[in-house]
Amino acid sequence: MLGLGGVILGGLSAIGGMLTTAFSAMGGAVLSTGGILLDAINRGLPMVEKIFDIALAVGKGVGLFSPEQSECDMYELGMRAERAVDEGVHSEQFDSNQAYIDHLREEIELGKEDLDKLDKLSGEDKLKYACIGSAVTIAGIKEKFEIDIPETFWLASTDVGIGPEQIKPMLDVFEQEQVKPDIDGFLNGELPSDLQRKIYDLIDSRLGEVLGNETIEKLLN
Repeated sequence: MLGLGGVILGGLSAIGGMLTTAFSAMGGAVLSTGGILLDAINRGLPMVEKIFDIALAVGKGVGLFSPEQSECDMYELGMRAERAVDEGVHSEQFDSNQAYIDHLREEIELGKEDLDKLDKLSGEDKLKYACIGSAVTIAGIKEKFEIDIPETFWLASTDVGIGPEQIKPMLDVFEQEQVKPDIDGFLNGELPSDLQRKIYDLIDSRLGEVLGNETIEKLLN
């Protein structure tokens, strides 16, 4: 958990504005996935924490973080991405988001003073680096799957109670069946009838063990 209790709620709009500028400067897929974090901020700090937890858990599941890495490593990734912009490095300069993340970790230098600050960040800095790191991570996660994961997937999944450790197994099932995991469109009945039926059948027949009965009922009712 981020522990964002020190963030002043009235300052969220200012942080959101700063993040909009940061995501635009990073460009590429990060500009798109940054919108997920901006939407989460608009929903409040608990939603930001949930998306952060999902990004870290799934990031570990697909190899973007090692199992022993923690929230401080996500802050560090966010700090490196911010520093990279100052050095004229942007995500679209790379062939993949994985290559961009590798460059951030291997080529963007942080001083000892920067690294020492990571576990003593103010609430506002935690929020900033958590959001940037999460946006970079989700961009990397999306390219690990051979299906299109809508930007709405992350918040919609959280809304029905799908936990961080359940997201990757769920996406694995959708990938195996080559079905687009448009949970938001499904819940709102906005999808073409064939995709609506495919998602319904997949949830009904394949995801019970992954998500549990209570979540399945929320999805199907």
